[in-house]
Amino acid sequence: MKRHRISRLGTVCSVLLLFAGIAVTAQPASAIVDGQRDEVHTNVGLVRFTLPSGRARCSGTLISPTVVLTAGHCTGDTADSPATNVFVSFNTDLALDPLAPGITPQERAARAANYITGTAHPDPGWDGKLSISKQHDQGVVVLDAPAATKWPGIKPAPLLPVGTLDANQGSLKNRTFTLVGYGVDIGAKKAQIVVTERRSTTSLLKNVQAEVVTFQMNANNSTAEGGSCFGDSGGPAFLGQFVVGDSSFVNSLTCNATGGYQRVDTAYSRAFLNKFL
Repeated sequence: MKRHRISRLGTVCSVLLLFAGIAVTAQPASAIVDGQRDEVHTNVGLVRFTLPSGRARCSGTLISPTVVLTAGHCTGDTADSPATNVFVSFNTDLALDPLAPGITPQERAARAANYITGTAHPDPGWDGKLSISKQHDQGVVVLDAPAATKWPGIKPAPLLPVGTLDANQGSLKNRTFTLVGYGVDIGAKKAQIVVTERRSTTSLLKNVQAEVVTFQMNANNSTAEGGSCFGDSGGPAFLGQFVVGDSSFVNSLTCNATGGYQRVDTAYSRAFLNKFL
């Protein structure tokens, strides 16, 4: 099974170092297990940013002309320490980092042309701790210009109506959800192989909790292609056209359990997001 993993940080080594301080039941997440190149969800983008620990990247979803939804840990270590040097690209193919070390000013300018800069805003309840109970692992990037000024025709994704998952959990277990993002493959001896495109897969609903919705990781399921695994953060889960949540955590390093997404259909989440919409 080929696993497409989406890295919050620039290297797999950095991700594994993060794991050393976090219980296996809650690890920064989630990537694409199997799946294919995605040219459909053009409102899913790549988010590059700087934390005190260094340069990092995530995925995110355009939810208004100038607002990108992503994970809280992609917008700051805590609510009081937001990320800086934020760049967002909606290119299908991976846009290289304009702040990478060792590049010329000309190369920096050429790379920056693939992005719009923005300002990170973590959820005020985000405290840097991943858990299932009241983790508030969501954030937004407010772009300095509408995304359509660089990507004509791009349309924001609508958010799932408040309460949808709570009211329909039983029937939704028969539906497939779409998971989207950018990532890396993990090769032999944990070698990182950069995936140079946006990818997507489908997955089945596992459980709905107060803040989190979880999906199954199973590339052998007959009704869904795969799921999410460790590495990606901030990427969306879709139910049809609606954003269900942002990728938050996983409870397995072997990609055979579940991946958790911070719900956007709760009253708490919507109160935060509506401040920017």
